[in-house]
Amino acid sequence: MRESKFYLIGVSGPSSSGKSTLARLLRQVLPKSFILHEDDFYKPEAEIPVVNGVEDWDCPEAIDFIALRTAIDYIKLNRKLPDNVHYKEDQNDLGTPPVSTEEADEIKKLVLGENSVAENAAYCIVDGFLLFNDDVITKQLDIKFLLRAPYESLKKRREARSGYATIEGFWVDPPGYFENIVWPGYVRAHKHLFEGEELEGPLAPYAIEQDIRTASAIDVHMSDLLKWALEVVGEKVSEQSS
Repeated sequence: MRESKFYLIGVSGPSSSGKSTLARLLRQVLPKSFILHEDDFYKPEAEIPVVNGVEDWDCPEAIDFIALRTAIDYIKLNRKLPDNVHYKEDQNDLGTPPVSTEEADEIKKLVLGENSVAENAAYCIVDGFLLFNDDVITKQLDIKFLLRAPYESLKKRREARSGYATIEGFWVDPPGYFENIVWPGYVRAHKHLFEGEELEGPLAPYAIEQDIRTASAIDVHMSDLLKWALEVVGEKVSEQSS
């Protein structure tokens, strides 16, 4: 029996832009799929950079990119998660999903149909806020999504979270963490992806060359994001199957 095609889907964007929610929805509607979370590749707490007395969990130096690249290579070869990684990211509560199971299934049927080539392919969905900051990882991925949302929406969502599970415990943002650490760090790491380094503007030539996709609008409901993402998945899989 012919083996199904395998694709690495990257879902990136700023903190609280909906990456993990979209990744979980894609896992739900694409039956042969699983998720690799970049957040499972944080360095030990003792190695996290400190800025003005506060740990900076949102900078590239906090992530073990060598281990993440190695894991992606392993997945591409073996089509499963490596056993030597401590997986804890799925412990984080994302709250009530903005798209119900029934609605997600209806969107999949509308976009992909019942017998689509995309339906029969296998996928690893890589979820992380710094995927496209790393040129090696950017090139490892087959389908690349960059989510965006208005600053105030991102700030409100981040501050509404209770905290984050870490390898060694639980992290709670101190006051002012989003505006002083999270957002400036995201801008520094991603401004090269946009024309004029304007994060609400069009993609720069490098991002277009890497086939990084963004939704047509910055503030998009998750149901529309899922529909858009599945349309791109269908398009990419069909291209490579023809």
